[in-house]
Amino acid sequence: MTNDLEPFIVRLPSHLHAKIKATAKADRRSMNNEIVGRLERSFESHRLNDAEDSINFLLLQQIERLEKKIKAYERL
Repeated sequence: MTNDLEPFIVRLPSHLHAKIKATAKADRRSMNNEIVGRLERSFESHRLNDAEDSINFLLLQQIERLEKKIKAYERL
């Protein structure tokens, strides 16, 4: 973590607060570290999902090209 920390107050439902507290305690982390870690992973996951979407789009384009080539070949 860097030294440029910004204080930020979050209002949590009590059940979510309890889950974060229990998980942080089990992992021997502060609640703050638990929350920051989860936020960082969520952004990484989002970035990976975007990359996966791009790859899927490119694969579908390639499949369409190959299907057209197969159809053209079958007409010969």
